[in-house]
Amino acid sequence: MDGTLQVKAFLKITLLGLSIFCLISCGIDFNKSSKTGNNTNNDGNNANAGLLTPVETGNNTNNDGNNVNAGLLTPVKTDGELLDNLRRGFNKTTRGNNTSQKNTEAASTNATVSADSAPSNRSSSNFTTTYTMEKTIDEHDYVKYDGKHLFIAPSRSMDCCFIMEDMPVAVAAASAAIEPQNTSPTPRGIRIVATNPENASAEFVANLPLRHDRTVEGLYNTSDQLVSISSTAWWGGYGDSFARVANWHNQTTALDIYDISDINAPKKTASITFEGGFVNSRKKGDMVYIVARHTPDIKLYNDYPNKEQQESNKTLLDNLSINDVLPKVTINNSQSLLVKASDCLITNTNNALAPKENGYPTLTLLVAIDLSTQKIANASCYTEATHGIYVSENAIYLTQVDYENSQPRTLVHSYKLSRDLSYLGSGVAEGALYTSGNKDFRINEYRGYLRLVTTKYTGNSNDRLDHRLTVMQINSDSQSLDTVASLPNSEKPKAIGKPNEQLYGVRFFGDKAYLVTFEQTDPLYVINLSDPTNPTIAGELEVPGFSDFLHPVNDSLLMGLGEDENNNVKLELFNIANMNAPYSLGTVVLGVGESDKTELDTLNWSYSEARYNRHAFTYQAYNNSTSTDRFLVPATLGFYSETRGYFEHDRLFLFEINSKDYPATATIRKVGAITVKRNRESWHSPRNRSVIHGDAVYYIHGTDVWSTLWANPADQSGPY
Repeated sequence: MDGTLQVKAFLKITLLGLSIFCLISCGIDFNKSSKTGNNTNNDGNNANAGLLTPVETGNNTNNDGNNVNAGLLTPVKTDGELLDNLRRGFNKTTRGNNTSQKNTEAASTNATVSADSAPSNRSSSNFTTTYTMEKTIDEHDYVKYDGKHLFIAPSRSMDCCFIMEDMPVAVAAASAAIEPQNTSPTPRGIRIVATNPENASAEFVANLPLRHDRTVEGLYNTSDQLVSISSTAWWGGYGDSFARVANWHNQTTALDIYDISDINAPKKTASITFEGGFVNSRKKGDMVYIVARHTPDIKLYNDYPNKEQQESNKTLLDNLSINDVLPKVTINNSQSLLVKASDCLITNTNNALAPKENGYPTLTLLVAIDLSTQKIANASCYTEATHGIYVSENAIYLTQVDYENSQPRTLVHSYKLSRDLSYLGSGVAEGALYTSGNKDFRINEYRGYLRLVTTKYTGNSNDRLDHRLTVMQINSDSQSLDTVASLPNSEKPKAIGKPNEQLYGVRFFGDKAYLVTFEQTDPLYVINLSDPTNPTIAGELEVPGFSDFLHPVNDSLLMGLGEDENNNVKLELFNIANMNAPYSLGTVVLGVGESDKTELDTLNWSYSEARYNRHAFTYQAYNNSTSTDRFLVPATLGFYSETRGYFEHDRLFLFEINSKDYPATATIRKVGAITVKRNRESWHSPRNRSVIHGDAVYYIHGTDVWSTLWANPADQSGPY
């Protein structure tokens, strides 16, 4: 390999690895409905007959004396039964490699649901907000914008170039004083930057100091509130650390609420901290839903015991009390239990779908926090791990990949999206639902049907991968998610993807699904789901390269962001007006066509965070047919030449889609780009966000802000 190729390979692998690694991040009201009695509705029938049912201290029989908990997860009758389940979990994880699940694609936790129509980040005030999949479901992110102010949170992943198996920090009470770092003249905190979209200027307003031992997972904002969710450990979405049960000891998750009605004097008004490692969150209206994982910390317990320590471990487990294992919540120096045993659900070992060895010493926590009252509205748990969260406008779905059987399968547990967090039912799909990065688009709910695309390894070297579409529907009588269709099937055996092709971009859009597989070429599959009980592969298209991220422009156009045959970032526009015959309208390779001829001839590699994180992608759709849509894509471009050596640029590309209402002639047009002038603080930052407000564009790279006007992107300002 010559020097240029060596540089190219090393730098591309290094940046890609760093970027992927860094992608993935009052009072309390316990007057909830009690579940300590029997679990019957007004008709005398058990209301928790599904896979997951509440732990309860009463009996679980109907008037005939028969057990009515036939689902996969059933109520636990006593506190002791919950303790026994956790004891079995500890014994299970200290046998062998101490992992709660095998590490495949290192399951991440960012699952969401796609909307019924093309996503839009454009508000009535003509500014974009966080790119989300449901119009009414917000997603936490490190940058939020309210039309007047940018709120920018730091992250532990930004404090160093490499994050190597970060160990958990001890539990910290929410009432502890804020401790800013002393190594910087500006305390580490959430930056508030005022914007002026008339001239695309910005001005620093305030800084909200943060504890140095906490990672800000993301922010939410309302008209007069800023919400910060933080945790004591940063894992990212890759590597063994997410799978190791022992790593979830001594973690806490915190939600802080700030009053920003006076932006010059923001004030913290509530702080809720509970035991459990942060998994993910969503927000609908004034309710924030947080999913966390709690592994009880047993003093002197050895996670990797030798023979002598095994007996000591057994004694410790035998002496456990219910208060030793349930997570606690701390509010202003006042501590109490976050959940009772009666708030929890447990696997029914008699159900045919139950894992062969169910139970890990991990409680998956689901917490609903009401921002209007600034209190915990409800909290629930179940005694299994979770790989992902996905939220439709009606339900919360928690996915769990089970490897106990000969083939991986994905369990799905559904809860009502409301303050009561009532359990709806559970189901199973063959294969594993991998949800790292933008792969969370593989699960979706539409008109009462849950659709998901899973993958399993066949063991056949000639065709190692099988991809499967499964369609489920809630059965309220049995509290189950029943499979109503799958593809391929006996009547339609055609595979999704050619032999050995990986699954890349997936996007559900109304009654259609678009899937991209890849090994040497990029087949784009269009699946017709108009009859959810009889899905069909309607069309197929082969083009060079592949797309990781798919964005529906409208019913006739689909845009893909991915990689071309030369391993550079590309955009591709597809005409999907005829689902049976999709075709490409052309590609744009980022970095090609730059005004610098040296760079044009020596583009060495490129990378875009938006390929793996939708929050880095910004799209502004216009309903007026005479207008063109606008969108922004960040990218890092690497160049090499004999005269200049190696150099690279961080850029935010400005694009328009022309003639979107005339799909046969629609095109992508590059308007320009904002180029970041790197400094020591921003050089290694993988985090990129952007905002369109009127004709102003704001580019947030790390915690710095750059800006320009759409009509003249060459005239740039920053950093602010």
